Amino acid sequence: MSIHDWFDRHIGTITYSMYGSRNGADGTADCSGSVSQALKEAGYNISGLPSTVSLGSQLAANGFTRIHVWAGGGDNGWDVSMDDIVLMSWSSAGMAYSGGAGGHVGIIHDDAETFESCDYWTGGQANTAITRHDVTAYINNSISNGLRYYEVWRKGGSTPSAPVQNNTAAVKKVNVTYGLKLKNGGWLDPVTNFGAGDEGFAGLPNHAHDLLYIRVDHGGLQYRVSTLEDGWLDWVYKGDPNDTVNGCAGIVGHTIDKVQMIYLTPAGEPYQQAYYRTQTTARENWLDVCCDDGTSIALYDGWAGMPGEPLDRLQIGIGSVSPF
Repeated sequence: MSIHDWFDRHIGTITYSMYGSRNGADGTADCSGSVSQALKEAGYNISGLPSTVSLGSQLAANGFTRIHVWAGGGDNGWDVSMDDIVLMSWSSAGMAYSGGAGGHVGIIHDDAETFESCDYWTGGQANTAITRHDVTAYINNSISNGLRYYEVWRKGGSTPSAPVQNNTAAVKKVNVTYGLKLKNGGWLDPVTNFGAGDEGFAGLPNHAHDLLYIRVDHGGLQYRVSTLEDGWLDWVYKGDPNDTVNGCAGIVGHTIDKVQMIYLTPAGEPYQQAYYRTQTTARENWLDVCCDDGTSIALYDGWAGMPGEPLDRLQIGIGSVSPF
């Protein structure tokens, strides 16, 4: 079975969404969820529905080779072949910074250089998310709209234009510092990584919180919170308690009940993830550990918290395996 068979079966039936099943099970899908499902149904061992940030490592584990990399300037083409997988990032730092709307992925449908993907090309119109375009025109249009980097993966390819990540390289220690602000109160002391006892977590037990900031000393991290009053808020990409507009997640006076985050591994380094867990004012024990947004490693939840219950404690660790 070919990778593009899934797209052939679902064209005209999928509506674009990053918040539904992501793989077409409910009639909605996004770019990485659809490609991941197509790979699974073609017989590849894909764990979960990885995002564009982590899909490359799973392709490598399934015998794909990164045969072409474009990072701006020069010739942006390659010798196209059916079922090539094209990963795109709107960050010059590569796929590690392609989370959410910052990245895209699609496949080459045939030897006529047709690029096929699940995208927002039609503005979210129902049943139109699977689109086909000339690959050169699609990439050039993406470049004109800010595309900074893309890479091409091929099953059994043998001529990579850049080295594939070496998963045996030493994993760099990443420290994460974070803090919670009491609802309608002040900032509590920040925590670095996590530990046992009263100083091993951010937050104040049995109290509600309205703002959160997180920062790492290597790589990047995007995060967001949900509040009882608003639901999920926008992603935040820096952590600064003095900047409540762009450096924190939350709204002053609104109660945080859920949190979600994704660690962004620098290009060329072994992938690491954000592992995190929370408690709420309504429960005594820690809830289940989460990993990134739930797409990096299967069997982990994609956000922490309990809907409708104020979050009162948070622990975070960055690593290639769970530190909890």
